[in-house]
Amino acid sequence: MTLANQLTLLRAILVVPYAVLVMTGYSIAAVVVFGIAAATDLLDGYVARRRQEETALGRALDPIADKMLTTTALIVLVANGTLAGLMLIPVLAIAMRELWVAGLREGLVEQGGELPVSTLAKGKTATQLFALLILTWGAGVFGYALLWIAAALTVITGLHYTNEVFKTLSFGVTPRSNET
Repeated sequence: MTLANQLTLLRAILVVPYAVLVMTGYSIAAVVVFGIAAATDLLDGYVARRRQEETALGRALDPIADKMLTTTALIVLVANGTLAGLMLIPVLAIAMRELWVAGLREGLVEQGGELPVSTLAKGKTATQLFALLILTWGAGVFGYALLWIAAALTVITGLHYTNEVFKTLSFGVTPRSNET
């Protein structure tokens, strides 16, 4: 297994200790664990490109590990009360977009297509991770503002991906032959 794929798997594995640390009130340790997990998101792609070890497994696992980390952080921050009230709007926007895009990717794969990650989506992920890191540290106006920005980027990239997939996939009825 490549080093890049190991970094991606590390991100997925760190989700559980992060959640436990947040829910048991060890916020500083949770920030450290989340920071390490977020750093693997930056490193795995860089390492794969630098070492010329880009793999189909890595392309499949990376967005899954990202969604695991983001979704878990959103859930535990809602559960511990950091995100409540109107802050549930960006939480729902992010969660729904992630599910939507995952479904779109699956539809494309079934048709032999691929949905490459856009530069804006990479920025969206970085903004989400930074916002969630700040919010794990403690609730604050800066963290809340970043989460709203991340949610806006999330919606924009979701619409972009939807447009790309709708151009690629046929959503009409497949014509039948007139043979009887």
